[in-house]
Amino acid sequence: MVDNMTQIPQNYVKQVEWVYGAYEDAGVSLPEGFQKDSIQNATGARKHNSWDNWACEISLVSNEKGNYLIVEDFGTVGLTGDNIASEEIQKFISNGGYLDTDQRLARFTSMNNSGGNQSGGGLYGVGKIVYAVASQNLSYYFDSLREDGKYVANANIKGQVYSQAFEGNKAMDFIEENTGLSEKTTAGTRIIIENPKKEIIESIDSGKLEKYIQKTWWIILERMGNTAHISVNGKKIEVPEGIKNYKHNYVLTTPENFKPNYRVKNFGLFISDDGNNIWEGISYYRKGMQIGQVDIKVVPEKVKGKYWGYVEVDEDWESALAEIEDKVHFGVSKGKKLTLTYQNLKNYCSNKFRQLLIEWGYIKDKEHENKKLKERLDLITESVQDLFDSLGFEDLGTGPEKSDFDVRWKNILYPSTGIERVTTNDKINFTMRITSSYLTQKRFEYSLAVVEPETKKIISQIDAGTISMNPDEEYEKSFIHVVTKSNSEQYKQNRIILKVNVIGSGKEKVKMLPYFYDIDKPDNSKRQVTLSLYECTFPNQGSRRVNFGESLQDIKYRIENKCNDKLSYRLNVSIHNASDVDCPKIQDICSLFGEVKPYEAVVLDAAEHLMFEEPTYKMHLDKGILELRARLSAAEDSGDFEKGDKVTRYHYKIYLNCDEKHGKKDSFIIKSVDLPDVKRRAWYDNEGNERIIYLNIGHYAYTFLSDYPEEVQFTYLEEQVMKQYILLYLAEGKYDMFSDGKDKFQDLDPMSAAERVMDKIEDVYYEKFIAG
Repeated sequence: MVDNMTQIPQNYVKQVEWVYGAYEDAGVSLPEGFQKDSIQNATGARKHNSWDNWACEISLVSNEKGNYLIVEDFGTVGLTGDNIASEEIQKFISNGGYLDTDQRLARFTSMNNSGGNQSGGGLYGVGKIVYAVASQNLSYYFDSLREDGKYVANANIKGQVYSQAFEGNKAMDFIEENTGLSEKTTAGTRIIIENPKKEIIESIDSGKLEKYIQKTWWIILERMGNTAHISVNGKKIEVPEGIKNYKHNYVLTTPENFKPNYRVKNFGLFISDDGNNIWEGISYYRKGMQIGQVDIKVVPEKVKGKYWGYVEVDEDWESALAEIEDKVHFGVSKGKKLTLTYQNLKNYCSNKFRQLLIEWGYIKDKEHENKKLKERLDLITESVQDLFDSLGFEDLGTGPEKSDFDVRWKNILYPSTGIERVTTNDKINFTMRITSSYLTQKRFEYSLAVVEPETKKIISQIDAGTISMNPDEEYEKSFIHVVTKSNSEQYKQNRIILKVNVIGSGKEKVKMLPYFYDIDKPDNSKRQVTLSLYECTFPNQGSRRVNFGESLQDIKYRIENKCNDKLSYRLNVSIHNASDVDCPKIQDICSLFGEVKPYEAVVLDAAEHLMFEEPTYKMHLDKGILELRARLSAAEDSGDFEKGDKVTRYHYKIYLNCDEKHGKKDSFIIKSVDLPDVKRRAWYDNEGNERIIYLNIGHYAYTFLSDYPEEVQFTYLEEQVMKQYILLYLAEGKYDMFSDGKDKFQDLDPMSAAERVMDKIEDVYYEKFIAG
């Protein structure tokens, strides 16, 4: 041991060997590891996060004293703190003491780690032992001009340090006598590595070290500006030119959430078809410093070796990654790659990589093709609806409306529970209920009769009458129908039909109650349960728009059970992002349980107050279309339904931070189906409150056009939509568009009516293509 020197209480040689092995395990060379750890130490010595007037300079110096590798930082605080004897430090630490992060000199000298690094690139690394690793004889000197003006110096000779650092003139003499160098005259710290390793010298002379620095620190080099720099032998290291100028390039413009508590700040991907990309793979960076590569799930052969990219995540995610990285922080440890922290990083990068390769045409993807088709169909929807509007056609009308009046059965009781078969003198008990929602008094006329379903012939009259009802008033009347041969048809199905009219308005509602006179009910009787949005109050009347901070009030659903068995149900209601092709769920609203008796209906309160809070929704979309989705399922075995069966559903669109389309703009939506064995090219249907036009993209007429320009397929689909839209008018009794002003369409014979419909289709085609 050299006189007046103290052995650091560590197995120093073993530690140096450990670093060598750790670099080797990480697959990096000594020069690459050295530049990363030494520059990281310099970045961590900054007083603040600012790069103003900061620098890190690496250089080789030879003089009569020897050969030296120097790492010097500028614009840092220096080795601050008390000049404590190393023996005192060791005693303090052994008694459980902790050196404050401002005690940089004591920490550097005694533990080979200055600590307190909150602004450095890696936060963790091999520490100051990297300087010994870079020396053939494991030795280095260091001096520092601190921010308080004090100048200090010391040395680490194979794990031995002078008990106390030299100060002032003694420190100047110490450095000059041992290294032949003058004192450091700028604030910061200088490491003077004695007899540097050959591979580091060669990497500096060949320019390899410069390239390592560019790859590791290019983000920092971009951000630090002209007042800061990193240099090697006096040459300022610059960001390589054109690192982002490739045939295909993408840079994330604003941070995005991958999952709750996992936020991506920056992402970039660059592909070169000729393979002249400067780097390979996607690396993740912490505070601007490259850590390691991210495993991408699937890389097509055509882009292997031809792409590079980067990703930066939020601070909490960074810290979690640091905890699972390898010993020298050149990537995540193999044994920790199954952690959620890394899997989320891998999945984000893999998903983004795949998404961009699909957009750039490297991957043919069914989902992407479907997305393109959906965008095309959205354009067709808007185009066709605009056309019908310009031609002056009436609106089909949209949206749920609360009924002006409601008619229901109650307390239905057959002779045998759950069985609709009856015989002579059997009694059927039931109650009719009429509810008025008009704002003024109204008069209603009702008729109750037994009807033969096939001929619609009235067999017998049960009751009839006229009643006056005030707003929100209910009227109930109970009946006992005794089945006889005089009031019913034997050996047939009979129906008790209730018709209720609003006198003076023409509005009518009909309810039906079946029974089977001395015959069994057919096995193929159709089960029917309907679900509808009964009430929903928006912030502004007549508009389905809601903004952040606004709410929907009094969301209610109506379930009507048209079966002869009670239905035990579960109603789930949720909000979905309908602007996304996958329509992912944003929020659950409620889950309700109950039962509906045969031929009765219930109205359920789903939510009294549904607030659209910005933190909940903004992570999914800023503005666009939402869907209020209600799903009805069987909670228990009930008649034809088994527990868990889906019974029906109801979807309703809401417009977040944007205006809804009106009139024809809401008339229908388009859905594509791939059904090559179905002969129809297109058709329409109704689901809940939506009219849907289905386009069969599996039909030969469409697939035949696959090699033609997209405009040809677009025109084909547009024709199909226009035809189905016209047929929707026909199906819903909107006959005005088919009238010639002379004859009523509904009075025409079948051939004339068919000709009128075909003429209208051709007229619309013609107007469309004339309009361009």
